[in-house]
Amino acid sequence: MKLLKLLFVVLLFACNDDSKDTPTTGEPKQIVVEMDAAASNVTDVSGTYTLEANKEYCVREDGKYKILLVKSVYTDKEGKEKDILTYGILDVAKNKYLYYTAGIDVAKRLERDWNFYDDNNPDNAAKQQICSSHPKEE
Repeated sequence: MKLLKLLFVVLLFACNDDSKDTPTTGEPKQIVVEMDAAASNVTDVSGTYTLEANKEYCVREDGKYKILLVKSVYTDKEGKEKDILTYGILDVAKNKYLYYTAGIDVAKRLERDWNFYDDNNPDNAAKQQICSSHPKEE
């Protein structure tokens, strides 16, 4: 009986059609990144980023920066290594990450309203917010 219920739930989600464009079926989605007014002496990564079809990353219109899903390892206060999933803004020319979101829930990874900070260690209370992003309004 449990197997039948599980099969029903799987079929329910498989048949769900919300009829919204996705990056694989519609126009590429655009995300706007805006610099925080309080951020100073930082690299300006503001601009419009396009979510590439069939991929989970965005590229700024001039190609200098990308927003990518990043898996990092950090050491917590007790000295244990922990994995964290964030989005990072990559400087393509230097191949170096500049800013990171706070840790993200995998289920919510397609949401595009993010705050980016100068550090991705969740134990660092002193990290500075650098910029934020949101989907471009049509």
